[in-house]
Amino acid sequence: MTKAKEYIAYKGDRPLGTGTVKELAEGLGYAYSTLSFNTSPSAHKRSGDSDRVVLLYEIKDDEEED
Repeated sequence: MTKAKEYIAYKGDRPLGTGTVKELAEGLGYAYSTLSFNTSPSAHKRSGDSDRVVLLYEIKDDEEED
């Protein structure tokens, strides 16, 4: 079974939390589809330097890279 990807959410320079997209959506009060899109490179490019957008960055385990 594949482990769900873990993300860290940022709004500007401020970290908001960590977890799966579903956990973050529920905890932060955003739609799953919104945060799912905000994991993509396209969302990161569109946001520029905006402090108003919540962006998600995947947390990579060292074990996954082997």
